[in-house]
Amino acid sequence: MILVLLFLVLVVILFIVQGVAFITLCERHLLGGSHQRIGPNKVSLRGLLQAVFDGVKLMKKEQLATANSSHSLFLVLPGLTFLVMYTSWFVLPFFFEYFTFEHSLIFFLVLVGFSVYRFLLCGVFSKSKYRIVGAVRAASQRVSYEITFSLYILCIMIHYHLFSLCRGFNLSLMLIFLPLGMMVLAELNRAPFDFSEGERELVRGYNVEFGSVTFALLFIGEYGSLLFFRTLVSALYFNFSLLVIYLLFCTIVFIRRTFPRYRYDMMMGLFWFKMLPVALLFLFFFVAVYY
Repeated sequence: MILVLLFLVLVVILFIVQGVAFITLCERHLLGGSHQRIGPNKVSLRGLLQAVFDGVKLMKKEQLATANSSHSLFLVLPGLTFLVMYTSWFVLPFFFEYFTFEHSLIFFLVLVGFSVYRFLLCGVFSKSKYRIVGAVRAASQRVSYEITFSLYILCIMIHYHLFSLCRGFNLSLMLIFLPLGMMVLAELNRAPFDFSEGERELVRGYNVEFGSVTFALLFIGEYGSLLFFRTLVSALYFNFSLLVIYLLFCTIVFIRRTFPRYRYDMMMGLFWFKMLPVALLFLFFFVAVYY
C-alpha cells in the first residue's frame, strides 16, 4: 500500500511539472496572438517542446548565493515553496477517496497563511537589501487580501456545512464568483496585482538572487498554483470541467494582456476598504441563510 501511494505521489508530481511546462507554452502563444505576432514556433514541431528545452537550459545555469546569506536555507526555501504548492493539490475532492481527507478547507487556509512566511524567509535569509524590500512588500500585499480570501473560504464552509470541498454546480456560490476570482488573481500574483515580482519597481522582487534549480522550483511553484486554483474553481462551480479549466486560464492570460498594473497603494486600499466589507456582508448573508 505504501509503494502504491508513493507511486501516486510521483505521478502527481510528474503531471504537475508537465502541466506547468505546457501552460507556459500556451500562455506565450496566447500572448503572441493577442499582440498579433508569432509565438514560440522554432523548437521541434512548431515549438511543442519549447518549454522542455527552456527548462533544460535553466537547469544548466550556475547557482550563485550572496556572501552573507545562509546557503543551506537559501537553497531549501524554494523547495519549500514547491512543497506548499504540491501539498495544496490534496485539498481537491478527487474521485478516489484515499486521495482526499477530512477538514481539507481548514488545511487549505493553513497553507494560504503559511505562504506569507515563505516570502519573508526568502528575503531575510538572503541578506540582500533588494530581496528584503521585495519580501516585505510581497508579504504586506498577501496579508492585505488573504484575510478577505479567508472570509470567502468561510462562506464555502458554511454553504457545505463541511470543512472539506465537494464537487458540483452550486447556484448560491455564484454570488461570490467574481470577488473570489479577484482574490484568486491576487493570490497568484497575476496582473493587475503582480506587485511581488514588479520588475520596474523592485529589480525583480524577493526572488532576484535565485537562479538555476532554485528559480525553477519557484517558477514551478507559481505556475503550479495557477493550475491548482483554476482546478479549484472548476471543482467548486463546474464539477471538475476540463473545458472550464482551460477557459479560466485563457481569461487570466487575457486579463494580463488587457489591464494595466494597479498602483500599490490603490491595490491595498481596494482590498482593505472595499473588498473586506463586501466579504463581511457575504459572510453575514451565508450565516443568515444556512443557520
